[in-house]
Amino acid sequence: MTGSEKTARLNGTTISVLLNDQSGKKDAGPNADDIETAFQRLGHAVRVVPFDPNRALEDTIADLLRDDPETIVAAGGDGTISGVAQALLGKQCHFGILPRGTFNYFARSLGIPQDLDGAAQIIAQGQTRPLRIAMLNGQTFLNNANLGLYPQILRSREDIYDFWGRSRAAAYWSALKVLFQWPKPLVITIRADAEEKTLRTPMIFVLNNAFQLRQMGMEGADCIEEGRLAMLIAPDQGRLGMLKSAVAMLMGRAARHRDFHLLCATDFEVRAQRRNLLVARDGERCRMTGPFHFALSDDTLQTLVPTDPKGDVR
Repeated sequence: MTGSEKTARLNGTTISVLLNDQSGKKDAGPNADDIETAFQRLGHAVRVVPFDPNRALEDTIADLLRDDPETIVAAGGDGTISGVAQALLGKQCHFGILPRGTFNYFARSLGIPQDLDGAAQIIAQGQTRPLRIAMLNGQTFLNNANLGLYPQILRSREDIYDFWGRSRAAAYWSALKVLFQWPKPLVITIRADAEEKTLRTPMIFVLNNAFQLRQMGMEGADCIEEGRLAMLIAPDQGRLGMLKSAVAMLMGRAARHRDFHLLCATDFEVRAQRRNLLVARDGERCRMTGPFHFALSDDTLQTLVPTDPKGDVR
């Protein structure tokens, strides 16, 4: 995704930070005092608001916006960041990111440092970049949205995280565990721009993050760089075939046509025989009723990014 960029000028107003201290590994990541200290070193006051799991995120953001802050910062993993992005989409308020998750694909795709001091400096001294965000039935996703097997993997992952703690190894093990159980594939019809096809598949990924695809060693990054979405479709090849494909993906050796099929389009519509499905957006699960429409947002997100990004971003 591309867009014009301008240097951000933060004044003395308070920067509001929404902190999800449940993101990332146990007992890891900056706490409220760490965040306040980091911004004080940069000459900025900051208001840290803890994430309340018992309150709608939209309501918390609405309260923050009533104070008319210049910048609202999401301190958490990709799921938390995606939720804050949903509330700020189309608004002039700057959007800052303090990565605190396991993978942090969105922050890494923008060249935002993973350490607190480096990320805080981007918020204080970086530039704004208007980003078009992907949507699934009107709900944002920054990296990917999924149907089929993957939301079941996320459900297993949370159980494993509760026992072993958050880590990439635990995330990979949860995927293999669910693959051994092998739920029934979906029967779906996909409309990609003007073309339509019906097929069976255990899993669909729709991505809007070229960086994540490259990290996975898979094709499709060029689709995103050209302003489209990339849809990866797992072939219906049985449990053994899916296990081989999963191992290939984990090792960065997945091959198109063998381990996945690729479609590129500005928008997708997916219709399934089962209309109500468990879906995932940036690692957060919920149930949605189809048809499932994937598209880029019309509005933009005024995101704070480095003034001199290193390498390819998004």
